[in-house]
Amino acid sequence: MNLLDRYYNLKGFHLFIGVVLANLLLIWLSKTVLINEVVFFNAFSEQLTYERSLILFEDLKKLSWMNYAFSPIILLIKFSLISLVIYIGIVLSNIETKISLGSVFKVVIASEIIFVTVGFIKFFWFYLFAGNYDLNDLAFFYPLSLLNLFNRGEISRIWIFPLQTINLFQLIYIICISYGLNKVCFVNKPDSERIVLLSYLPALVLWIVLMMFLTIDFVS
Repeated sequence: MNLLDRYYNLKGFHLFIGVVLANLLLIWLSKTVLINEVVFFNAFSEQLTYERSLILFEDLKKLSWMNYAFSPIILLIKFSLISLVIYIGIVLSNIETKISLGSVFKVVIASEIIFVTVGFIKFFWFYLFAGNYDLNDLAFFYPLSLLNLFNRGEISRIWIFPLQTINLFQLIYIICISYGLNKVCFVNKPDSERIVLLSYLPALVLWIVLMMFLTIDFVS
């Protein structure tokens, strides 16, 4: 059994705790290392004085506990929705009697390691290489995405999320879910690939379209 097989065979609860702790660590690193008063002021220098931005920064720091509190809940909702979408794909493939929703949920949690890796790559990029940056740079940058082919001033805000979402890690995530269905749920490889492509991929497209509409409403 290779290392990846061993990882996917860990208990679902342990996988969930590991992903949650990793995300909490990323939040802590971002807030304590990447985001300081100067970075915050650089993002709002045209709207606020330094003194006013410092007051706002301190006020937001007092509310930072909400990020830690809601992170596990948000992850749980995300895993549940993706698991449900994939399970619908399994049902439509007429093999649901062989697979439980819980096993799909475990696969989705385990595959989240891809996006955790993205978070750490992004952190180390800004910590080691980015130099002078602000909050907008942190929000704009996504490793190995189509967004990196453009300058921030070249594109409309509506296209930021779609271009961020289309990235190499998203492809690896899809491959990992297919791999997990094969190894954990014992779905043969062609079926696992078809299930993911016919369930997760359309749901992802709908999510992108929804976010674009919300962006239009927010901008307008």
